Amino acid sequence: MLSLLEKTRLLNRFIQRSPQRPEPFMELAEMLGDISNASVYIIGRRKILGYYERLDLVGLVIYGRDLEARQVEQDFQDWLFSFNQTDHNIKGEDGLTYTVVPVFGGGERQGTILLVKKGQEEFNAQDLILYEYAATVVGLEILRLNSEKMEEEARKKAAVRLALDALSYSELEAVKKIFSELDGVEGFVVASKLAEQYHLTRSVIVNALRKLESAGVIDSRSLGMKGTYIRILNDYFLDKLEIAQQN
Repeated sequence: MLSLLEKTRLLNRFIQRSPQRPEPFMELAEMLGDISNASVYIIGRRKILGYYERLDLVGLVIYGRDLEARQVEQDFQDWLFSFNQTDHNIKGEDGLTYTVVPVFGGGERQGTILLVKKGQEEFNAQDLILYEYAATVVGLEILRLNSEKMEEEARKKAAVRLALDALSYSELEAVKKIFSELDGVEGFVVASKLAEQYHLTRSVIVNALRKLESAGVIDSRSLGMKGTYIRILNDYFLDKLEIAQQN
């Protein structure tokens, strides 16, 4: 059996490598599950971020969680968020034993680490230190990922703005017509038909698409007589284009 110090060292090694991990919460849940011999669920504000199920607990119905959709029922989430500090060895009506560890970050509640064992088993009180340390790690990781998401959103919005600003008046008008022809975020357009229908020159259409593609806003491929395949890569493009249409 690992000592608390050895378990803490394992967690420290995880922290050092977490920015390079594609699924940090899944790996952290598995690590906590291994060292605590429990099923572990790392639950954010809206969904299950990561989980690990002990073999003899796989398939047991744990109220309020849907692993495939990574969703948690709201009343179960409300119950978890009613804990403002760690509580362990909670005996559930389902015959299971729970430990609930709140996750905080940036001065706000970010989620919960939920650990589960069979009813006759109990959690070691000494391991609560490790669980609270892990909760701090989860809180910081959530804040880091949220920050990266905000930076990515800002980058995408800036890319769309720069791409639209780079278009001439006639190119912008061509872009409006092109994407009014698309059904959703991808589809085919025939430049010659667009040029004839909207009284545009083919060169204006081609130049407009090239500028959008060079900005990383769209992907386009010429398919000869079939036309040009266009796929929107930037989630904010259509919204910004709609605003431009209103001006």
